[in-house]
Amino acid sequence: MSRTKLALAFFLAAFAGTALAGPKEALHDAFVKFLEARSFRANVVDATKGQQISTMDFVAPDRYRIRTGQGGTEQTIIGDDAYTIIEGRAMKLPIPVGRIIGQYRNPATLAQLEQGMIVTPAGSDSVDGELADAFTYTITEPVKADVKVWISQKSGLPIQIESQGRFMGVKSTTRVKYYDFDDASIEVTAPN
Repeated sequence: MSRTKLALAFFLAAFAGTALAGPKEALHDAFVKFLEARSFRANVVDATKGQQISTMDFVAPDRYRIRTGQGGTEQTIIGDDAYTIIEGRAMKLPIPVGRIIGQYRNPATLAQLEQGMIVTPAGSDSVDGELADAFTYTITEPVKADVKVWISQKSGLPIQIESQGRFMGVKSTTRVKYYDFDDASIEVTAPN
């Protein structure tokens, strides 16, 4: 789950702050739309190894279901309640996880992460056949990473982000694809 949260932090860090002219403004606008999304799904892959890390379902304002790519572990977060499900058995975690991950949807925290960031246009591209405008930037918080994000030309929403950096001392490239924005069929409920 920590790589998923880190990838999400990289993505959200790009879009915080006040609107400025140019590429940074385009990213800010995408961030605003992203925060307004009622739901979405995300697929997280280790792009270097071609290995699935996790998938995530999100339902606003604070419901997450995260499934790891290895071992079938599932985590469900609803507000401050968090559950880990291993081999069909749910265990409630004794910590307020919602407060920890909630910071990534807090514009004030994100504005702090965005300070001094320089955004560069990287041309037009497509992700799974959807036309997108690409941008690159480097962040230094929570860790240093070089990031590329693709913003859908149709919806104005981020549809992919790729970050290159070090995680626990190992250089990696993480790719997150976002899809199914505002899909009413996405539900995240507490496990039985």
